[in-house]
Amino acid sequence: MEVYVYLQRLTDSLKSIAQTDPSRTALSWPGNELSYGGLWSMAQDLAWQFPESVTAGSLVLVESGKNPRFVALMISLGLCKATPLVVPGRLGDEVREKLIVRSGASHIASFTDAGKLRVAETGQVPKLHADERVPLCLTTSGSTGVPKVVVLSKAGISNFIDWAQSYFSIKTGTRILSIAPFNFDLSLLELWAGLDAGAEVILADPERSTEPGYLMDLCTEAKPEIVQAVPLFHERLCSTEREEAGFSPRHVIVTGEAAPRTLRQRMAGQFPSAVFHNIYGSTETNDSFILSLGGEDFAAAEKLGIGWPIADTCFYITEDPDEPATGELFTATPFAASGYSDPEQTLNAFLPRLENERLVTYFRTGDRVQQQPDGSLLLIGRADYVVKLRGVRTNLLDVEDVIRLHEAVRNVATLPYRDIVSGQQQLLAVVETCPGTPVSNLEMRAHCALHLPRSALPNRYVLTQEPLPKTSTGKINRGAVQRLYAPKPEKSA
Repeated sequence: MEVYVYLQRLTDSLKSIAQTDPSRTALSWPGNELSYGGLWSMAQDLAWQFPESVTAGSLVLVESGKNPRFVALMISLGLCKATPLVVPGRLGDEVREKLIVRSGASHIASFTDAGKLRVAETGQVPKLHADERVPLCLTTSGSTGVPKVVVLSKAGISNFIDWAQSYFSIKTGTRILSIAPFNFDLSLLELWAGLDAGAEVILADPERSTEPGYLMDLCTEAKPEIVQAVPLFHERLCSTEREEAGFSPRHVIVTGEAAPRTLRQRMAGQFPSAVFHNIYGSTETNDSFILSLGGEDFAAAEKLGIGWPIADTCFYITEDPDEPATGELFTATPFAASGYSDPEQTLNAFLPRLENERLVTYFRTGDRVQQQPDGSLLLIGRADYVVKLRGVRTNLLDVEDVIRLHEAVRNVATLPYRDIVSGQQQLLAVVETCPGTPVSNLEMRAHCALHLPRSALPNRYVLTQEPLPKTSTGKINRGAVQRLYAPKPEKSA
């Protein structure tokens, strides 16, 4: 009888390692470690605790936690023949309920304060078919608080793990740093590709990643060979005054958004023997382009491109007649999801195209790129109002809709800007308030925090009773707002 599991090859790999080399370290964190034998036993124990209503094809919502117990929970769901839907941790009740309806999740799994598994039925009608054999569902950023549910495929995950293990030489004993929360698609490389190969996954605490020196101290002790993170985390990793790090990774990966040149120079100085990679992708396609460079070239590039297609990735660009080789990027990768839980959303983003008498499904990225003379691609911006903040795609119009819900708001414009200190892309909210309805900056921050995920929260707020500039058609003149309110770069002395 075939066992229907969360990524069957992973559970087969874990079982094999647990039987042949049970003491090998699977997960480690400061002062602690968990062996493959211990992880497998923990997953089996949790699997016995699920109620009979969790059956093949059940979609079970779990809020991501960066700890061994959550990893074991994911594996145990597969052993129960269920599909995990991994969402950001600490969701508010309102957002959680909307996401349950959107996804059709039949159950919610969590842990009590005492560590006991708790499973509750939602009463929702399933949207995934039991015979689809969906191994895993992730979510997009959902800047309004209701993310899209991305349905990953068994072949897509397996193909990606094969590529990642080959490209980065992930094998038994390889040490991989895991910084991102497990609801990010980055976990497919950091966690699942590592465990499948018998590697040691080093868990960094996201709650402590803002502490000066924490990431560097962790890495100095654990000495990871592979470090993957969005530029914001690399900025924190390089925030110490040490000229060189106390460890020497083989591969340093930047993803999520472009790393500014000043940061790349610091990274190359701290890791002089590493190979640096700029990876481009999305939750829907996983990684699809890569640029790999030595430290000198990585630091020297004025603009860092996204490189060339990974593996058997195909792409095309809807060229702008006025800008040759420039336009919106469409990609088809061997790692792609099968779509969203919402069929209409799938139809709008996953587009079939007939090529050489075969149908190829492309994902509409919404990113504008420019093809370089050598065939590589340079990312030049968004084709719409979607930007990447903290490595997560965020729709500016959705953020504005949330801000307008406040009774004191007459109009609002949100603008991305480059922070002059960190070099990272941040978000400014310029809010036109109603006369006679006082509101403080702190109240506006609290309102946004109630309705938006952390990744979509503006870093700065400007509250004004002056009307926002308008175009001749009555729309907000974003260029004028930018000139009036956006932070200005400091002039060199």
